[in-house]
Amino acid sequence: MIHNLSFLIGSGTGLIGLSIGLLLTYRLSNKGEKFEGVMLAFTAGLMLSIVCFELLPKAFDIGGLYVGLIGIGIGILFVILLEDYIDKSDRINENIDTIYFNRAILISIAFMVHNIPEGIAIGSMISLSISEGLRFAFAILIHNIPEGMIIALPLIKSRVKLPYIILIIFTISLSMGLGGIAGLSLSQISKECISLSLAVAGGIMLYITSGEIIVKSMNHWKGRSITLSIILGVILGIVLSYS
Repeated sequence: MIHNLSFLIGSGTGLIGLSIGLLLTYRLSNKGEKFEGVMLAFTAGLMLSIVCFELLPKAFDIGGLYVGLIGIGIGILFVILLEDYIDKSDRINENIDTIYFNRAILISIAFMVHNIPEGIAIGSMISLSISEGLRFAFAILIHNIPEGMIIALPLIKSRVKLPYIILIIFTISLSMGLGGIAGLSLSQISKECISLSLAVAGGIMLYITSGEIIVKSMNHWKGRSITLSIILGVILGIVLSYS
């Protein structure tokens, strides 16, 4: 029974938070080149902040510097190989913006990997106290709202239909639910595995943010507003990481 509860809390936390981010992005998208550039810059700053102030510090604390660095390298290599595969694939619909679609796939994979340790943390807290687990899950839910915006924006811009976006959000949420079961079921989980998964997600997100999202935002609009949006995204990420 408690395993089912852990799965439901983990999956529900991801689904609600990411869905709110999706709805907000739908309301704010398609408002012109400048606004799109500002949104991309803001999500880039937010993603950098999540990586540098949450994912990687946790990875280094849990598994040590070298395990974390190996994970970052694996994440970056994974993105490069996946990009090459996607670029060579002929199966993408010609009506889809390939650049945004590629980015959406990579970001979704990164957050799916990232959500497993979060689910493990929720399951571990539930094993100690259901009330503590619920409080922790609520904090993760708030944290997932801007993450939903990060995931949704490239999917919307690549003209992926809403039912498929919802399916992707649902799949990512399931990874947190599975992590919740793992955190509750396993008395001891390899610290190196958790550290590696966090660092891999961090490496994927670093590459995407630095090599694509920031560049794309500046292609949409060149000006001080882009710089300020990146800074605001970083600040929000700091607040979410330390709240």
